[in-house]
Amino acid sequence: MPHLSELHGAATHLAVVAIPLYAVVLVLRRIGIAPWLASAEPWVGAGAVVGIALAGLTGLLVRGEAQTTLRGGDLRIGTIHFWLGIVLALLVVAVVAWRSVRSRPPSIGLFGGAILALVLVFAQGYLGGRMTYQHAVGVFDGGQLSQSAAGAAQLDVAMSEGESPAIAGRVAFSSAGLGCARCHGDLAQGARGPRLAGGVDLEGFRGVHGHGLFPRRIVSDTDFRAIDAFLRTLRR
Repeated sequence: MPHLSELHGAATHLAVVAIPLYAVVLVLRRIGIAPWLASAEPWVGAGAVVGIALAGLTGLLVRGEAQTTLRGGDLRIGTIHFWLGIVLALLVVAVVAWRSVRSRPPSIGLFGGAILALVLVFAQGYLGGRMTYQHAVGVFDGGQLSQSAAGAAQLDVAMSEGESPAIAGRVAFSSAGLGCARCHGDLAQGARGPRLAGGVDLEGFRGVHGHGLFPRRIVSDTDFRAIDAFLRTLRR
């Protein structure tokens, strides 16, 4: 069953598409291009209203998750995102309602409102992206990151108990550890990912996975060196 954060993402994409499209329609009608858009405008406007309504409702459902995920001052990102959504919803509804009773080409003021709505969509989308990609708001159960954290913890325990780096790194490299073998093969021979047998430098590892599956806060440089010790036991 979809998680609430997934429903919010789906609804948000409808609004992100419909609102800019509605702004484009108003611009074209303002400058007199494509008269046939007069019949399409109400439908595009309705799509924008439905999109912003669904995004708002599902956003309220996941707002509690944002409040418990964002730490300290980072909660301001969620607060600004929330109030921008309120302003955007009111603006979109006002523009569409006004256009429903005014069939002639949009006035300068109404045109400006559409452009403002477009700016708010980008601003709110940027803040939503920061919450998701930097603070993991809406990342239900962590997905593959949860395996990365569990594998790194397992590796740290093995190292603290005196296990050799190569042996601990072999377990961490496996599908049951950090899961590296799923892309690079059980013996790092290469599969969907490149061949790693013989070793890989830290800069190359961080360049590919430093902000993805294995960020520095989850997989430390010490963890990497243990994995690399295992890779160096394999024939290049």
